[in-house]
Amino acid sequence: MSTINTPNILNLLARYLAYLGGTVVALIGIMSAVSIIGRSALGQPILGDFELVEIGTAVAGTLFLPYCQASGGHIAVDVFTLRASKRTIAWLDRFGCLLMAIMFIAVGWRAIYGSAGLRLSGETSMLLGFPIWIGYAGIVPGAFVAGLIALAQSFGIMVAERIADD
Repeated sequence: MSTINTPNILNLLARYLAYLGGTVVALIGIMSAVSIIGRSALGQPILGDFELVEIGTAVAGTLFLPYCQASGGHIAVDVFTLRASKRTIAWLDRFGCLLMAIMFIAVGWRAIYGSAGLRLSGETSMLLGFPIWIGYAGIVPGAFVAGLIALAQSFGIMVAERIADD
């Protein structure tokens, strides 16, 4: 009987979501370049390009959060813990991870709630008529996976190698 290696699964999920976020950013960049060239050379930009940039950036940003959480890439201010013991710092880090888990899960939950409301109302973007609820739904995976990772870290489970301090 094999066991499930939760830290490895969470690490893989974080990495794949980060790659997906990078792909979204690359596509936004290509679309923006095509729109700028079209505007300059042909006087014809991509209609609603800024709407797609807004939605894509929101989705991509949340897709990076799980990897950032797993690798300890968030900004940490250690002014108050410079003289604290390693045990105290470890406890504070785990408590901070618990707070992050609560926040990420709350954001994911509210994004689901908001997405459902927007879908029911049929709200769309102004120029493209793009359903706004899809953008809200797109931030759910990143928020929930980041929440799961932070929750695991609050129990002392190491999900990925931490980024070295400078």
